[in-house]
Amino acid sequence: MNTSSRSNELLRNRNSAVAKSFYRQLRGEGFSHEQIIELSTTLLDLVTEDMRQGQRAEMS
Repeated sequence: MNTSSRSNELLRNRNSAVAKSFYRQLRGEGFSHEQIIELSTTLLDLVTEDMRQGQRAEMS
């Protein structure tokens, strides 16, 4: 396995561990599945907006 593949695998494993931990924490705090989906959508919206602002700044 080359270095790039190994790095990608490590990143996927880390992301999976963080996501599972975050999910367990939310469920433990009483979030419903629907609330977790809504939160996930909000996070994606924030990332998307941040990326758009970054692209606008690069174009300026």
